[in-house]
Order: sequence, then C-alpha cells, then structure tokens
Amino acid sequence: MHRLLLLFPLLLLLCSCDEPQPEAPAPPLEEQAAAQLSDAPGFNGHNAYIHCAAICALGPRYSGSAAYEQQLQYLEKHLHAAGWQTERNRFQAPNGVSMCNLRAYRGTGTAPLLLSCHIDTKINIAPDFQSADDGASGAAVLLELARGLTDERVEIIFLDGEEAFAPHMSENDGLYGSRHDVARRGRQLPRWQINLDMVGGRNKTIAVPALDTSDFMYAQYTAAVRVLGFSEMKWTAWPGSYLDDHVPYQEAGVDSLNLIAVFSGSNWWHTARDNMSRICPRSLHESGQMSLQLIWQLLNGASAAAP
Repeated sequence: MHRLLLLFPLLLLLCSCDEPQPEAPAPPLEEQAAAQLSDAPGFNGHNAYIHCAAICALGPRYSGSAAYEQQLQYLEKHLHAAGWQTERNRFQAPNGVSMCNLRAYRGTGTAPLLLSCHIDTKINIAPDFQSADDGASGAAVLLELARGLTDERVEIIFLDGEEAFAPHMSENDGLYGSRHDVARRGRQLPRWQINLDMVGGRNKTIAVPALDTSDFMYAQYTAAVRVLGFSEMKWTAWPGSYLDDHVPYQEAGVDSLNLIAVFSGSNWWHTARDNMSRICPRSLHESGQMSLQLIWQLLNGASAAAP
C-alpha cells in the first residue's frame, strides 16, 4: 500500500475547518448526500463527506430503528461495490432491543487487523438528531477506506449498541456490539484493532487515551503523526481512559488504538448540534490518512513512510 497522496483538488478539501462555522446555513442534507462520488485512486475526504451526509439524511439511527436498517443497506451497497463480502451479526441487548453488527471482509480466516466504529445513535435526543460526528463520521471514513483497501489481512466492523440506554454509559450499559463481537469470535481474535470515533469534526483534536494504549500502539501512532507531518497539538494523547468500543477487545488481549476526538466539556456532544455543520472534508481526509498510515505500518512491521 502506498502512502496516501492528496488526489482531490486542494481548494475543495482544505476548506476553512479551523475557522468558526459560517453563519450561512449548510445545504440541505439531501443535496449534500446526492453529490457525486469520485472514483479516483486514494482516500478522498470529499467522498467520506458525501457518505456522512447520506447517513445523516436517514435521521436518528438508534438500535432497532427503521433508519438503522436503512443505514445497514447503504453500507452494504457500497461495500459490495468495492468487492467486500458482508455479514450481519444479529443479537439482542439485555433489555430485548434488537441489534446488528455489520462485518466486511475479504477472503477467509481471521484478519490480523480490525478497523471498527459504531453506527448507532443515542436515542431520545431530538427528532432530527443527525449524530454526524459521534457515529456517522467514523462510518464514512471506514466506508471510503474500504473503496481502496484490497488486503485480506484487514477486516472492518460497523458496531451497534455503543451508546447506553441510560443518559450516561457505564460498565453495564453500552458497548453491546463490541462485547457481542468479542464473545462471538472466541479465540479467533485479531491481533490489532483501530477504532474510530468522532473523527470528522472541524478543528478537531484527536487524543488517544493514554491509559488504554500500549507502548507499541502509541509508538505506531506517534510515528504516523510524524510521518504525515500532522500537528502534535491536534494529534495527541488524553491522560486517562475512555469507555469505548476498543475496551472489550483490549480486555480480550487485542492490542487496540482508539482514535477519538476530545469531546469532554463540548456543547455539541449528544445534542442536536452534532450535525453536518460540524463536519469538514479535510478532517475526514486527515483521519483517512492516519488510518492508512497505521494500516501500512502494522501490516508491514514498520513505523516509517510507506514507499
């Protein structure tokens, strides 16, 4: 795999994500979702933006909802077009709510590297809740990554049930999809996991949880930041831990890296303000670059620039 090149016009991708949001309203979601996808080689942040808008246009995608089913169909359509096989893993939460993880894979056997994100939205936020960054952005990046990834050593999983039913996540409420997947796999676990959560916000700061990150994975992360020339202030570490979808895998022995934006103290998280006005193609593009660099390093046993 070659190091990602900026193939999309810079003037479009390098939008003013680091500036305050414009006062002018964003185009309707239907118009954003209907934009043309590019088939040019390499990761394309604008494609990820289109996927994010299309997913958000479905409305709240909480577990068991009709919109969640529509989201699965959208993901399957584009994964199949890119040559991936898919599998739905259905299960129930302890309270009886129907849930479904979506796996995408090539070939047979257990892939050593798992890419993951959650695709459920928090329930009972607002009738028009988009959950653009907290859910859709990770799915959009993984879907665009899937377009160019052909390595059978990579598996992708879109997880249900990350969100808790109660207002706040706890050890007993949340992470249902990742816990189910770990239990389903038994001993057939991947060696590494990269989890994406809230990776598309304008002017984002990605801070991997230091207490949840092994020395090896942290070295991979910092090497990728250096190779890509990213800001160490915008791609950094959080001096603590998070309850997120990396935890069940990590507890089972998988070496995990959780790419997650700083959201503590924000005024948008789990509110109607988490909409497409938060999302920028450049932020999605950077997250795609980071993911590709990490994939290359892990699968090639290196922590340097891809050839």
